[in-house]
Amino acid sequence: MSKYLPQSISELKEATLKKILVILFLLTTFGLLAIAVTTLPLTTYWDSIILKKVHNLQSLELDQIAIALTQTAGAVAILAITSLLSIGLVWWKQWRSLGYIWLVIIGGGLITFLAKLLFHRARPDVWVSPLPQPDFSFPSGHSMLSMSLVMAIAMLIPHKHWRLIWLFTGGFWFMAIAWTRLYLGVHYPSDILGGWLLAIFWAIAGSYLTKVNAKL
Repeated sequence: MSKYLPQSISELKEATLKKILVILFLLTTFGLLAIAVTTLPLTTYWDSIILKKVHNLQSLELDQIAIALTQTAGAVAILAITSLLSIGLVWWKQWRSLGYIWLVIIGGGLITFLAKLLFHRARPDVWVSPLPQPDFSFPSGHSMLSMSLVMAIAMLIPHKHWRLIWLFTGGFWFMAIAWTRLYLGVHYPSDILGGWLLAIFWAIAGSYLTKVNAKL
């Protein structure tokens, strides 16, 4: 087995380097986006144009659908889903995976909260939302949490085939959540993108910290 050891170490170093490069790319992209939304009025101008396009589809039926669907990515729902997943992980004694998924969800929520306080971006006021939100806009917490959950579960799936199926399925969900935040007029598109970037960054960084090493 010793003759395979150098190759294994080399592959491990290469995987670690790739992960670090991806993390740096995500942080840099988020940083540039944050600068744009806080200093460039043109960003908010284009955000508002997209919001108005989405709002053109408004109806009472869609209002009800959007309000119900957006609740599935609220803090209470995400914690409930994570708790259910935790029961299975405890049953199979997957302690590292258990710690990882809670690190991603709790840490992600804290990161989003601090980022909102840091950037102080006001919520959109293009129209009166049927579900107004009291806090700041950037980044989107619902987008961050929904993407975080999808990414965290993907990291825990060992088989590439099933991981891809999950990412495809989960993608419909977090895209639907993004649509609800835009449709309800409580977030700009750049808020959604910021939440996604932070979520992917934190899910990958968390896997590095906890040594959950699924390859995406």
